[in-house]
Formats: sequence, structure tokens, C-alpha cells
Amino acid sequence: MLKFISFILVLTFGLTAAVAQTPEPESEKPAKAEQEEALPEIWVHLVGGRKFQVDEVNETNDAYWYKVGNIWASVDRTRVGSIEHKSQIQATDGNEPLRGQGNWKLADSARVERFYLSKFGRPLPKGAFGQSDLHTLWGLDHRNGMDISLHPDSVEGKVLISFLRTEGIPFLAFRGAIPRVATGPHIHIGNPSPRVRLQHHSRR
Repeated sequence: MLKFISFILVLTFGLTAAVAQTPEPESEKPAKAEQEEALPEIWVHLVGGRKFQVDEVNETNDAYWYKVGNIWASVDRTRVGSIEHKSQIQATDGNEPLRGQGNWKLADSARVERFYLSKFGRPLPKGAFGQSDLHTLWGLDHRNGMDISLHPDSVEGKVLISFLRTEGIPFLAFRGAIPRVATGPHIHIGNPSPRVRLQHHSRR
């Protein structure tokens, strides 16, 4: 009799556990995805002006631990000026380029090319390397710039922008065409190209 009662109790608890572990309805998953997309951007501002974006950040007694993609790294507390949480829900001009600050020279391009090749297994899609005829026509000094034919909102574009920010490499990311500035979506690596005055020589 005791064995029979024990069997009934085990069966009852097993059914209760199975009900508790029932998967959530599919209709609830989109709501959670929307909540994740609404999470704020997190920016780490270093002493000296440099900043970079991270996915997560945790503070300890002597360091800030931050996550980018699947990688965790740390930065000493004395190097951090502030942590900024910026809401992603804001009205922005679709043609206003994203900006990243830092130091750059065209000779550093190999570092970006190696990263992209190791990440995606194919060469970096360069649209312009240094000065081009189009930049000369528009009066832009592009000698120290490199244009990448990627949409900044694509998977490859987002990964590249995250790398540039982490490495402190300046960039401009265009989502659309801007007259005499950009023919369409691309990522300009380097500081903004200054305008060059075209000198006209008159005949005497």
C-alpha cells in the first residue's frame, strides 16, 4: 500500500513540474525582442576624449568590464571618465552620418583589412582608397581616406563600425546619398575630407 501511495505522489509531482516547464507562447517572443531592441546604447568615455560603444558594462572596485559581441574585456577605472547610456528611441535624420573619432593615417588600413578578412573570410570591399577622380571633381581632399562599400546597418557594416569604435579609428557612416559628399550608403574610414579650393588661372 505504501508503495502505491509513493507512486501516486511521484506521478503527481512529475505532472506539476511538466506544467511549470511548458514553453511560453510564440506570441510573447516578439514582445521580448522589441524590449531588447529598445535597450539603450552604452558608451564608455575614456579620460582624454576617446570613447567606444559596448553591449554591456559592469563596474568593479578597480576596473570596468565591458562586452562587445561575445568578447569580455576590462579597462582600468582611472582611464574611464564616464559611462553614457543613450536611448535608441529618438528621431534622427536618415542622411545624417554616424561619426567616430580617433587617430588615423592611410597606412593603418592593413589593420582594418586584416580584421575584416579574419571575420568574414573575404577582402574588405573598398570603394575608394585615397584620392579618386570623383573626390577631386567634388573638391574633397580624400588622400587620407578609405571608403568601404557597406551599408552601416548591414551585419558586416555594424561589425566593422564596432571594430572602428573599439580601436579608436575615426569614421563617417552614410546611410544615403548627400550631394557632393556621398553617392550612396558607405563607410568612410578616416577623418572628414576637407574641401579644397580650386584655383582658376586666367589667361593674360
